[in-house]
Amino acid sequence: MRINERVIQLNEADVNKRGRYVLYWMQMYKRVDYNHALVWAVRKANELKLPLVVYEGLKYYYPWASDRLHTFILEGVEEKRKRFAELGIRYIFYLQANSDSPKQTVARLAKYASLLVTDDYPCFIIPEHNQRIAERASVPVHVVDSNGIIPMSKFDKEEYAAYTIRPKIKKLLPNYLKPFLNESIELSGTELDVDCPETIVSADKIAGLVSECDIDHSVKPSNIYHGGTANGRERVKKFIRDILPNYDVTRNKPEFDGSSRLSAYLHFGFLSPLEIDLAVKESNAPDESKDAFLEEVVVRREL
Repeated sequence: MRINERVIQLNEADVNKRGRYVLYWMQMYKRVDYNHALVWAVRKANELKLPLVVYEGLKYYYPWASDRLHTFILEGVEEKRKRFAELGIRYIFYLQANSDSPKQTVARLAKYASLLVTDDYPCFIIPEHNQRIAERASVPVHVVDSNGIIPMSKFDKEEYAAYTIRPKIKKLLPNYLKPFLNESIELSGTELDVDCPETIVSADKIAGLVSECDIDHSVKPSNIYHGGTANGRERVKKFIRDILPNYDVTRNKPEFDGSSRLSAYLHFGFLSPLEIDLAVKESNAPDESKDAFLEEVVVRREL
């Protein structure tokens, strides 16, 4: 059942009136800002006069799980914990290290929730995750689209080429390329006691935590790219300052450092394309370079 242009309810369950909180299962949008799913969860929590619990888990058996990917994801955990605490939101991160680790953590949390919100992501393992929890949960499951600037629902059929989707995006973009408004939680839940294992992550613990996971240890962490929204924003600043002014010329030239190198921060959800696009749009770079970048991060990415 579609609720609005970004939100779908996957099951027909009713709100649990005895629930202790609203649960947001953070899967792909690993950020506090520019996150439509988080805003929707805050809004529903306020409507129900309940605190909000944000759960983020990391399994050991996702495709291509390795020290590099695990480390990159874990590098964004501590900053989220601090931000959510400041916002009055209970944040739980759990690292499932191996087959002996506790399982069904989302289902356990959902038992005491009034409503469950999660990410509507059309690829990878997420559709299967969402369908499974919708079948098992006894509360409404809302999936929220924060993938791109324009909601996926605005495209009524699958698109196969940039030349067909470009005019549609150009027509819709002014309605969505606007500053993002966060919403504040009204009832703090930072001291909430919940039935879920929790992993405390800090910079000095990451290597040890990763070493204990049953993953591919032959792919070592990157010495150049580090996860988290703060690191992603530093890369945005460098890109706008040093690379964007000549982006239209250098982006396809391998002999230059001419690309944004923002793909990992977008893929793992540390940055929203909207945040990046607004920063680029407001920069002093030549229009030709800004247009070339927006073609890549809006038209090509959303295609």
